[in-house]
Order: sequence, then C-alpha cells, then structure tokens
Amino acid sequence: MKITLPLFLFVCLLSLSAYSMQDSTQVPKKEKMEHDININTTFFFKQIISLSNANLEISPYIVGYKFFPVKHHGIRFAIGGNFSSHTQNTDSTFTQITKISSVDYRLGYEYRRSFGKRWSFFAGVDLINSFSTLYSRVNSDFDIVTTSDKTWTIGGGPVIGIQINISKRIALFTETAFYYTYSSTKDKVTSLNFPELNHNRVTDIQQTGKFLLPTSLFFVFRF
Repeated sequence: MKITLPLFLFVCLLSLSAYSMQDSTQVPKKEKMEHDININTTFFFKQIISLSNANLEISPYIVGYKFFPVKHHGIRFAIGGNFSSHTQNTDSTFTQITKISSVDYRLGYEYRRSFGKRWSFFAGVDLINSFSTLYSRVNSDFDIVTTSDKTWTIGGGPVIGIQINISKRIALFTETAFYYTYSSTKDKVTSLNFPELNHNRVTDIQQTGKFLLPTSLFFVFRF
C-alpha cells in the first residue's frame, strides 16, 4: 500500500495529539492556597458558662488571619486591643478623667499537619508587640495635673496548638505559647501651676518569660 505525503502527515499529527493529551493528564494538580480568618470566642463562652468571676488568662488577640500559600506552611497574624474611659465628678471643684487603651499584635510562621479526618496539629514562632497607655487628668481649684504612663513591649517565642475541623469551612483551635518580652514604661507628669513637678522619664524596664495558657478558643472560617 502506497502512503502519500498528506496521509503520512495526518498520521503524525494524530500521534502527536494523542501523546500530548496523555502527557497533560500527568501534570500534577496545582495546590489551592488557603485563607483562614479566626475570632477569639472565649469572651462569649465565658459569659454563657458563667465564668465571669473566674480568673482565666485570655489571649489578648481578638481577630486573626492565616495564609497558606503552600501545603503545611503558612503566615499568621493577629491583633487585639481595648479602650475604656471614666469620668469622676466628686463636686463642682474636682473632676478626674481616666482613659486606658492598649493594642496587641503578632506576626509569625506556622507549620500545620493533619492527622485523621478531623484533627490538625500546628507549631510555629511569633514576633509580638504591644502598646498600652494610662492617661489621667485631674482638674481642681488648686491645679490641673495630667499624668500618662506609656508602655511599649516587644518579644516573641514558639507556639503550638491543636485544631478540630468541623467542616470544610469551619474549625476551632486552641494554642499555647512561650513568649520572652522586653518592655519599657515612660511616665509623664504635667502640672499647670507647679511646673517644678513636671517630668518625662522612663520609670520601669522589664524582661520576662511567660506562658500563654491554652484557655482561649478561636473560631475559624476557611476560604
């Protein structure tokens, strides 16, 4: 049987097409990146189970985010804070205003591994930072005195935790960490009528190692 050039080219194209289709089925599937948003629900459950008077150490981080660009390895971030203000009027000649505020945040690396269908174990390391301010202003017949204590803290350390995967999108986790921190507190006093009392100086420097106990429960939404 005589094979013409067009027929030969047609057979070659069919062979290349079949090989290409077979080779494409062997390309590994691209892993999907994972995003986690977590919320500290300990404050909520503390009220439900009547632990309002219990002395539990709760994580200062209220909301967090985790990003896993590759399997098992991710970046973690969390932030929290609080603010309160109180005004005391003893009489028409005395007023005291007190404000307390703080901000805590952390940034770190996390390695996560699943075991079984529902459980995951994770470990990592965090860099933490926090700022807190105590402000007081006293107005009286004698003077107006303003006092502020500002504390800055930096540190870090290892963290480990366990997570239960309720569904594809929902999970719960708790964690424990050991953070070594360095903190500095600056005290500032300003008097309107007695300027000799004014000062602005560092009053306290601390270096501490502290365990963050696994007493906080975080709700996770994955997407």
